[in-house]
Amino acid sequence: MELVLLVGRNLTARFTRSLFTWLGIAVATASMVLFLSFGEGLRQALVSEMGNFGPQIRVVAEGTDVFSPPQPELPPEMLEQIRAMAPELGIRKIIPSVMLVRGGFDPATSFFFHGLPEGADPRDFYPPAKAAAGRLDPHPDGAVVGAKKAELSKLTLGKPLRLSREVTVPVVGILEPASGLVDSLIFVPLKTLQQVLGTKNYGVFMILLDPDAKVEEVAQKLEAAIPGIDAQSTNEALKFAERSLRIGDLIRFGISLVALVVGGLLVANTVMMSVYERTREFGVMRAIGARRRFIFGLVLSEALFLALAGGLAGVLAGVLGSAAINAYTQEAVGLALSAVTPRLALFSMAVALVLGLVAGLLPARGASRIPVTEALGRI
Repeated sequence: MELVLLVGRNLTARFTRSLFTWLGIAVATASMVLFLSFGEGLRQALVSEMGNFGPQIRVVAEGTDVFSPPQPELPPEMLEQIRAMAPELGIRKIIPSVMLVRGGFDPATSFFFHGLPEGADPRDFYPPAKAAAGRLDPHPDGAVVGAKKAELSKLTLGKPLRLSREVTVPVVGILEPASGLVDSLIFVPLKTLQQVLGTKNYGVFMILLDPDAKVEEVAQKLEAAIPGIDAQSTNEALKFAERSLRIGDLIRFGISLVALVVGGLLVANTVMMSVYERTREFGVMRAIGARRRFIFGLVLSEALFLALAGGLAGVLAGVLGSAAINAYTQEAVGLALSAVTPRLALFSMAVALVLGLVAGLLPARGASRIPVTEALGRI
């Protein structure tokens, strides 16, 4: 208790300096929390999206990334080959499709069109999908729009959507909010998109399997039987995404670590200045019986207290910042892209405390080793 009271008195006696040091650590910790929260948020969003995604296998041209919009490079002959293998492999349904992206980075002016063949509708991709207005089937010449896309672009039933100079389709259905990627998609007839792209090829084959079929085994057999394709399972997509997110986490941690090191230097500077100003005080304490380890513990405790207080404030600021980011991304794309998990909060606190410990060790060692006679002789 005596040590705690002394720490509080020493920090409040130099209130302005302590305040700015605390703010520096808080800002550094908050930046790390926010940077790393994107990785956590993307993980949660990805797992949620994959859990609701209907097709178990995505067949694209060889060399296509897992999350890249596939180019129309799959000829109709490949579709017939897969159909011929379907009974043997336990394939329940094959959905050939092409995709078209229009617009820029602004969610309100960007459009992601997904072509559907006859007999397919948004429920094949997102089983819980329901129509809030109109119908689910875009055929023969309409468009079914996700809830978020309809809201951002002010699309209503009957409003025309221009895919090219020659092709325009009306909105025939609007989906109920799904809080996912489907909210931002526009489903149109497959033949319409093929006409816009000027091709008879397909960009992707979405494959739905029987309940007892083994996903990885079916994907391997498809790749072995049909050269030039890449059969990507949902598990493979998750593994690829996890590797990418880990790389991103390391980069974001490296950037935020720079800010944390600056915060640690602020702690070291504050504590070292405090030691220099209180040299005579330490000499008096030693003269009346205080041991070296008490002086060492006192100075180190001040550094750790500043780091702890700054870390707690930084985590709280990170939580508030994450909530603000999610409010924007939910409005823009229907996904929460930031998440401050207990693991992330504890990790951030641990990093702040370690930096406080390292920053306080040298000043604490120096304070505990000042000779009593030299300390008492200081003015």
